Order: sequence, then C-alpha cells, then structure tokens
Amino acid sequence: MPVRLVRGLLLAAALLLAVLLVWYYVMGTPQYSLYRLAAALHRHDAAAAERFVDVDRVAQEASEVIAATYLEQEPRAAQALGSLGVGSVRATAVRALRPLVAGRVRAEIARMARDGGADRGPLALPAGLLASYWVFDVAREPPDAWVSYDEAGRGRTRFRMSQQPDRSWRITAFDRDWVRRQLRQPVPR
Repeated sequence: MPVRLVRGLLLAAALLLAVLLVWYYVMGTPQYSLYRLAAALHRHDAAAAERFVDVDRVAQEASEVIAATYLEQEPRAAQALGSLGVGSVRATAVRALRPLVAGRVRAEIARMARDGGADRGPLALPAGLLASYWVFDVAREPPDAWVSYDEAGRGRTRFRMSQQPDRSWRITAFDRDWVRRQLRQPVPR
C-alpha cells in the first residue's frame, strides 16, 4: 500500500473517531435533552416529551413552594389547620397539592404537544439543536444542572435538570420564583 493511502485512511479514521466522540459528548448534555424535548413537542408527541420531565419531582418541589407561599400569605389558615391537629400543616398541604400539581404539569405537557410547542403558555422552548446550545444558559452543579433562558414578554425561566443513567437529562424542578410567578398567571387553555 502506498504511504499516502495509509495516511489518508488513518486521517479519515481519526476524523471519524473525533466525530463519534463529539457526538457522544453532545448526547450527554442538558441542551441535547432539551432539543429532544422540543422536537417531541413539535411532533405533537406528549408521551415522548414527558420522558424529559420528572413529573413527580417537579410536582413535589412546586407543591412545597405553593404551600409555603399560601401559608405565609394566610397565617390564619395555617393556625386553623394547626388547631385541627392534622400534624405538620405544611406537610399536609404539600401532600394534598402534589397530585393536583402533577396533573397540571401533565396537562401542560399535553397542551404544549397539542399546540406543537408553539410559543404559548408558561414554558416555550426554542426549537433546533443549535438553538438549544445558544439560547440556554447551563450552570452545572453536579450531579444537577440549572438551566435558564429569557422568554419574550415572560421574564427569565429557570429550572433544574438531573442526569439519568442513560445519560439523558430530565427537568426535576423549577425555580421557586418562577413557580410563584406562575401562581399569579391564568391557567393556559
């Protein structure tokens, strides 16, 4: 074999290996999972989109914020519930809210999928693989990552993602201030 051919084959093999390593890295980033979430929404596939949201953890975190906010704003309600002897008022409120919040999260994912991920509702994700790297600010705090981006007319959205054993990432919680802002918004239809 001529030396030039061997060098060419080695260069091609090295380039292929480099491309595969870069692709392997990209597939393990939060941005790639967000790209796949947005793609599922644009395909109107709510089940595929829900694989990128840990509904139970989101509901737990949001329920804690909602309960704490309500009990801070309505101290008489906390006193009344406390006088009934229901145990920890906050924990009771969180347990009661959790299934309602989980239902709301699932309904929002279904609505976003029905609309094809259109820029409506409390969470509008950019479409496209490159957009997912340019638009999202990702701050890794192992084992999680905080993702934030600005939505036109809606302010900053910030949420936590956790990496799964298959290297994909799932949304596990929204920023407490974001949840409080959503409480003041009407329910999207």
